[in-house]
Amino acid sequence: MKAAIRSTLLFSLSLTCMPLVLQAADNGKEFVGSEKCRSCHIQEYNSWKESYHAKIVRPRKAGMLKEAFEKWTSDGTGPGPTKGNITGKAHTLDDVQYVVGSRWKQRYLVKNEQTGNLQFMDKQFNRLSGMWENYGQKNDWDTQCATCHTTGYRITSYDEKAKRTTGSTFSERGIGCEACHGPGAKHVKAKGIQRKRTIFNPANVDSQAQSKVCGYCHVRVENETWHTAQGNPREDMPAPKRGDSYRAGEDWTTWTGIIMPGLQAENPFTKEYTGDLKGLFKTDEHARANGIYEEAKHHQQYQGFIQSQHFKSGSLSCITCHSPHAGKGKLKKVARNSCGTCHAPSYTVEKYMPNTGQTAGGLFVRSHTFGKNPRTGGAGAADLKEPNYYE
Repeated sequence: MKAAIRSTLLFSLSLTCMPLVLQAADNGKEFVGSEKCRSCHIQEYNSWKESYHAKIVRPRKAGMLKEAFEKWTSDGTGPGPTKGNITGKAHTLDDVQYVVGSRWKQRYLVKNEQTGNLQFMDKQFNRLSGMWENYGQKNDWDTQCATCHTTGYRITSYDEKAKRTTGSTFSERGIGCEACHGPGAKHVKAKGIQRKRTIFNPANVDSQAQSKVCGYCHVRVENETWHTAQGNPREDMPAPKRGDSYRAGEDWTTWTGIIMPGLQAENPFTKEYTGDLKGLFKTDEHARANGIYEEAKHHQQYQGFIQSQHFKSGSLSCITCHSPHAGKGKLKKVARNSCGTCHAPSYTVEKYMPNTGQTAGGLFVRSHTFGKNPRTGGAGAADLKEPNYYE
């Protein structure tokens, strides 16, 4: 593997901002990065560093799946990735700058010379089947996915006339400490008791507010306020003000100009959606009979969870069962064992959290609706071994 891995991303020059999207003060120095957190929170940092949050976007050499590397030319049935999805330009393995994901599937980013951003290649690797699948995302990663694949993401320039994101940046590639705790510059500078008051701690808010932090990314929406570099409605939620970043603890569900299925009265779970939102919930007879509409695609966990009695009663939140990292003197939680802390042994994730949300061909993510009459699910992450990376 010959090509050097770029450690910085290129962004377009500033153009025109949207008149109705207010300019926020520059926050480029608010986020300090996870390495800074490490100096005081070593146990939490080391645990986070091994998480999939930390590994969501990595340079090719460090993050590429070994099996995908070995099958790059062909999986025995068909070829691997050969071109960029937007430009159609031929690309080789040496052109790959970053890989996205590794637990369920993996996708590959190459430069889009038209915009200076990154674009996906035309195939993704399915870990369950060990095969290449067509992947058709035709929007720059920087203007479609980066809000949740990075920390401190913000739009720096926007062409209102053409409705295109023309510039963006972020403080850290991957889902760092500040993605869930908010910007840490004030926290680092504070002394004594003020330190705790200058950082967001999910433990200090109610269960529904805790889950909302996770829900910011584990949700499927269509953003009609911001558009991609290619002029399409975005599927992520950059902060409403140009130059600003989402800060953990903010109530993003009140933001306007975004279709949030299941979260807005005018956009119920049972609505017939179009485009990328088409078929996002199970609305068959089984769902209607139970009044629960399970997730049918991936990154919809929040939309499933808010339907559950667990959420509605405030009895638990996402971090009751999941922990992004270990804590001081505490081991990282094993989510699949969580049911047993409140229920009899007969309550298992296999039974009450069927794999309903499709994330790749024949590969599914668990529903978080916790219905009393669960449906049969497909294969999921529990059916896969831990990923092996090419060194």
